[in-house]
Amino acid sequence: MLKTKIKYLGRHWKQLMWDVVKTTVAGFGLVITFSDALLNVLPKESFLHHLLHRLVYLPFDHPATLLIALAILVFIGIVMNWPTTKSVYKDPHSDLHVIVECCDIFEQDGLRVVHCVDTFDNELGRIINPRSVHGIFLRYCQAEGIDVEAEITKGLKFVKPTDSDENLPGKKDRYPLGTVCPVFTDKGDFCMVSFTHLQPNGSIAINRQEYTTFLLDMWHNLAQPLLRHDTVNVAVMGNRFVDLPAEFSTEQKIDLMIATFFMAAKQRACCKTLRICVHDSNMTEVDFRNYHIIIDHLAKRPII
Repeated sequence: MLKTKIKYLGRHWKQLMWDVVKTTVAGFGLVITFSDALLNVLPKESFLHHLLHRLVYLPFDHPATLLIALAILVFIGIVMNWPTTKSVYKDPHSDLHVIVECCDIFEQDGLRVVHCVDTFDNELGRIINPRSVHGIFLRYCQAEGIDVEAEITKGLKFVKPTDSDENLPGKKDRYPLGTVCPVFTDKGDFCMVSFTHLQPNGSIAINRQEYTTFLLDMWHNLAQPLLRHDTVNVAVMGNRFVDLPAEFSTEQKIDLMIATFFMAAKQRACCKTLRICVHDSNMTEVDFRNYHIIIDHLAKRPII
C-alpha cells in the first residue's frame, strides 16, 4: 500500500504540494483570525489574553519558532491531503463486502480471476501481451512450474466450444464469454475467464453490451460450489489492451462490475468479499475517498 501511494506522489507531487500550500495558508489564516477575535474579547490584563498573545505573536518575533509553526502546518496539510487508494463498502442488508483498491491482484488472498481471450490461448508475445493480467499470470505459472495447458484441458473438459475458426492464430475453438476455468495450484487458487473475442489479426475486442452479459455470466459461473471463495479478486477488466470505446471510463467499468455483482448476488453470491484491483496507472481516475457512496447507490439500485 505504501509503495502504491509513493507511486501516486511521484506522479502527482506538484498537485499534492499545491494542496499542501492551500491547506497551510488556510490553516494559518484561521489561526490568526480566531486568535485576534479572542484577543479582542478577553480582558487585556487576564492571564489567558497574555498567554494567547504570546502563542500567536511569538513566532513572528523568533524566526526559529516561526519555522517550527510552519512545519507543523505543512505536516497537517500533508496528512489532510495524503492520497487514499482504497474504498471499502459493507452492504447493510447482507454479509457482502466490496473493496475497490489500487493493488496487485497477484498479491491478494482468495481466488484471483484472470481474464483472457475466448480461445484460452496462452501464446505470449504473438497473441497474449506479456504486460496484460493474462500475460503476467502466464509468466507467473512458468516461474512456478505450473502446466497451464494441462489445467485448461482439465477445467474445460465438460464445456463445449461455441464454434471453431480456422482463421484464428493459435487455438481455433471459441468458448462463450464468461466461461470459467479453474487453475488450482500450491501457490493459491486462480480462475481463468473468457473475456474478449480474439480476432484473426490477433487483436481483441468486446462491445459494451457483451461486457455486461459477460460480467453477469462470470459472476454466475464463479458461484459454482467448486469455485466459490470467501474472497474473489478481479482486475478492472478492459482497461488495458482491449478495444473498448474511449468514453467508457475506468469508473464506468468499475460501476458496471459492481452493479452486475449485486444483481447476480440476488440469486447466488460468488463470494462474501469482492475486491476490484485498480492498476496503479489508473489510480488517479478513481475517487477512492468517496467511492463507497457510489457503491451504496449501485447496491440499492443496480441499474444496468
